[in-house]
Amino acid sequence: MHYVTAELSLRGLIALPTIRNVAGYDIIAATTDGKEHANIQVKTSHKRVNFWRMPPSPDICAGPNDYYVLVRWVAREKKFEAFMLMGKEAKAEVERIERIQGKRVTNGSRKRVLPSIHVGGKWEKQSSAWKRHWEEWHLDKRANIA
Repeated sequence: MHYVTAELSLRGLIALPTIRNVAGYDIIAATTDGKEHANIQVKTSHKRVNFWRMPPSPDICAGPNDYYVLVRWVAREKKFEAFMLMGKEAKAEVERIERIQGKRVTNGSRKRVLPSIHVGGKWEKQSSAWKRHWEEWHLDKRANIA
């Protein structure tokens, strides 16, 4: 969360972390004139993982100002790597994973549904887009995310 807050601050935004365990949002970001804002949920891993656990799809904030940033530590590069999704993208992706896993639960090849978002491997194309979104995102450039 502190990595994301620092990066947003470097982009000229006011980035305020919320108090721990505030439902839905970890960071509120705003332009310096206060005309634009974003609600950001951060999911982190201290390892180079290929997926992040997410809330069940009905609990994902998907309004026009809602975003999810997935952050992982890449030890060999000694830096964080981040991916950014709009809330509606995150919700759709989790719904897709829930449908796939739900079918596997039904046929007995899986015990339960684990809401998540995956990157890399067969998800490389979308992962690259989410990574680029994080690298290029700024509140006055929201249209670049869609």
